[in-house]
Amino acid sequence: MTDQLSLRLEPALPNPPATLRPMLARTVTDPFDSADHLFEPSWGGLRVLAIVGPAATAGGGDVEFRQLDGSPLPSVPAELSGLGVRVAARSAVLDGELVVADATGSADPAELGRRLSGAPGRPVAFLAFDLLHLDGVSLLGQPLERRRQALRRTLRPGDEVLTVPAIPGEGKALFDAVVAQGLAGVLARHRSGPYLPGIRSRLWKFIPASGDGARDAPATPDDAMSAHDADGRAASAPVLAVIRRLPLGLDDLEPGGGDGSDPPAPA
Repeated sequence: MTDQLSLRLEPALPNPPATLRPMLARTVTDPFDSADHLFEPSWGGLRVLAIVGPAATAGGGDVEFRQLDGSPLPSVPAELSGLGVRVAARSAVLDGELVVADATGSADPAELGRRLSGAPGRPVAFLAFDLLHLDGVSLLGQPLERRRQALRRTLRPGDEVLTVPAIPGEGKALFDAVVAQGLAGVLARHRSGPYLPGIRSRLWKFIPASGDGARDAPATPDDAMSAHDADGRAASAPVLAVIRRLPLGLDDLEPGGGDGSDPPAPA
């Protein structure tokens, strides 16, 4: 009875904004080090905003993915339909990319295209790197570091979802490792910068890897049709394997940031 009463008294939340557009990066050719930036690996997947909720309770929200132009993703892979249970909030808007990884952990864009057309195949993972709205409150004006801290507290890693780790300052070392692993490049974002929807800003810089970055790999006849591949590995397993070979802080792979030392969430 108490639980039912608390649900009735919980104030309703507004719908998360559906008109947001992703912030965009400027492309630069040379990797760099900077104490003012956080550096993140990029798989070169499909950029999306994940709009979760609103729901009566945390973890109960439906999810919708929107593309760069604001249009809904026409087909959501089954393994991502329950993403809301990974979000410790009643509503949220997350920025990230959808990736199908091959056995080496590199992105397979051809297979991703097949999966998003509704075909069965290897599982799709959502790699989150920013949090824009949380329980009806905009975080757009908050600095990147605080948004990432809120993201780490809010998103629970799982088979189908990860928070992309970042490293402060050491962009050159990460770039070299990203190239060696066959990824798309490195995203450098200013630590104190706000989120500017729809704007290509110098606060974000993308350094593409040489060559094609993420490599195409053909689908195989024994591809899995669930959130695990034919060997029983989760969608995020090959991505995790690559992350652990990169010079990154791995606290982002644990719920709540691992050490519990984050400051309070933005008000």
